[in-house]
Amino acid sequence: MPLDLHVFRTLSDNAGALLHDPATGACAAIDVPDAGEMLAAARQKGWTISDIFITHAHHDHTQGVAEVKQVTGATVIGPADARASAPLDKVVGEGDAVSLGGERFEIWHTPGHSDGHLSYVGRGAKLALVGDVVFVMGCGRVQPGQMERMWTSLSRLMALPGDTRLLGGHDYTLANARFARSVDPANEGLKARFAEAEKAKADGRFWALTTVADERATNPFFRAGEGALAAAVGLVGASADKVFAALREAKNRF
Repeated sequence: MPLDLHVFRTLSDNAGALLHDPATGACAAIDVPDAGEMLAAARQKGWTISDIFITHAHHDHTQGVAEVKQVTGATVIGPADARASAPLDKVVGEGDAVSLGGERFEIWHTPGHSDGHLSYVGRGAKLALVGDVVFVMGCGRVQPGQMERMWTSLSRLMALPGDTRLLGGHDYTLANARFARSVDPANEGLKARFAEAEKAKADGRFWALTTVADERATNPFFRAGEGALAAAVGLVGASADKVFAALREAKNRF
């Protein structure tokens, strides 16, 4: 049976997410920005949190972990650098794997936004839990001096099959769409997605789930190898990693 995924807004723009295996009842919280809201969401769905998968150590992703573990007894899994902010039961890194019910998730080290950032890649489930590496039409802020590492992380995720769903850690969708249009104005698919982002914002719809194919078509950071994006930052003929770095700097100033 396929996994159930419940995504909701928590704090102001963080993604709260619960991943549930209906065959076994196992349920993973993906990061815990707010313990009360995560526990309430689980109660509403009738699910019992058995695991917590941490993508990275930033406080807005880990501050509720200890309370949820205390209430539920969940097993906490995450990167080594999250030890300071969350009670880890199991440290994982590149090359490891974790299971939820019958589904297996590969652990990829995807640094750039944070040193220990992990993505959980479920090939069978066609789902990657990418934290703050990829957002809808955007990507996370990059640590100083880490542009090359971030580009490597993005490139790995970009190479997944197009129908792979990507769950990001925040809804910055409309702001991302505005920047994307500023550097890729002729992109017809992006125009349609920008209109969808405006409607989602007006309707109060939370939007943190996308697909690799949609991001390849509309995300300027995924499209750094395209000539139009190179031209937008005055780097015609430059390598994709250099264009990516210039695009990310431009987004910082946007």
